[in-house]
Amino acid sequence: MPEFQCNFRQKGLYNMKNNLKFNEIEAMLPVYVKDRGNCTEIVTAEASFIESATVETCKKRMADYYNISLYHNRINYGNELGITNRVPVVINETRVFIYVNFRKPLFKHDAAYGYVDLSAVKQIYNESGRASILMNSGQIIQTRQSLKSLKKSILHGKLARGIYMEKHKL
Repeated sequence: MPEFQCNFRQKGLYNMKNNLKFNEIEAMLPVYVKDRGNCTEIVTAEASFIESATVETCKKRMADYYNISLYHNRINYGNELGITNRVPVVINETRVFIYVNFRKPLFKHDAAYGYVDLSAVKQIYNESGRASILMNSGQIIQTRQSLKSLKKSILHGKLARGIYMEKHKL
């Protein structure tokens, strides 16, 4: 499979490398940067950096790159799974992003949620009443939700992957 590269907008980019490969993204986490507002921490196996766009914008850019309709993703997989909110974003049979709540909202309409690639999750465990995610790269990501809630999101992601494979005869 050829390597595809994409340059995020250079304006406001605090990263360790200028080119980001969408197929290397393991997680998109919400962060609030003073004097910038809502930003996204892009986590890859090698590094993480701050993108000055919101999680929602980064998700839309990734969907555009993979030529995925987020609207139809939500309708199709939401109907199949019987859910309307927190629907996993299915890219292909190996890339499924699950919705995870990472921090308390700081103000009204604050996006305190992010997305984690299901294939990058090595283990989940309970730490002081909240779920933590151990990534394949060894990074540990703290969440704000319970272990039960995170397990439910992971289950929805695995079911969505199965639905994708069934529809595409893989």
